[in-house]
Amino acid sequence: MKKHRRLFFTIIASTVIVIAVFLSGCGQSQKEVKDVPQVSQQQANTGGTTAPENSQTGEAGEEKPAATKSQPETNPEQNNQDKSQKPPGNRSQLPRRPSDTRFYERQDSQGGIGVEVIWLTPEYLQARGQKLTPEEEKDLATNFVFNIALTAHAGNLMEFNFSGNTSLKVNGRDAGQGTWEFVNQDSHHPEGMIRFKVPANEPVRELTLSINNLGGVPVREFKWEL
Repeated sequence: MKKHRRLFFTIIASTVIVIAVFLSGCGQSQKEVKDVPQVSQQQANTGGTTAPENSQTGEAGEEKPAATKSQPETNPEQNNQDKSQKPPGNRSQLPRRPSDTRFYERQDSQGGIGVEVIWLTPEYLQARGQKLTPEEEKDLATNFVFNIALTAHAGNLMEFNFSGNTSLKVNGRDAGQGTWEFVNQDSHHPEGMIRFKVPANEPVRELTLSINNLGGVPVREFKWEL
């Protein structure tokens, strides 16, 4: 009988211990569940991840507008340089001229008088090694300048009217009265330069210099084609 009571009390005690352990485990589980951080509705909608913070704005999901590139500033000096390369309105547009000095030199020998004509241009003078001054550059830019040298063994060539008997045609049209300037005043070897104004706004394609009534020759023509 005593053995039956002892066994009964042992079973009861074991049952109480099991129940106590079970209840203790349930309490711990509930505590752990309470300690789990709640997932926000936004995280639940995005699969549990949050949008990265934007380094430019400091706010998630917002972006600052991209910075616009500034337009390059214009250079006034460059504009002035581009304008300076264009020919002035009062001078003709000359095609590209050769650097060969022979292109500008012409000769004629009739009536016992030799004539040498040189169309003076920056290209010709530079090819001959001459450095132009600003005044010479301006002169050659606004005038057609020709150097004329005569040679004779008889008579007095200083009596010849150079400006009145020398004419120039530009593209077949008369360039007007020329201005004569002596370089060497010699009866047998006179030399000088004659200038004609460059026509405005007209590309030059052909020049014809004529010397009339020299040494009994009605016309001596010297031509340049560009």
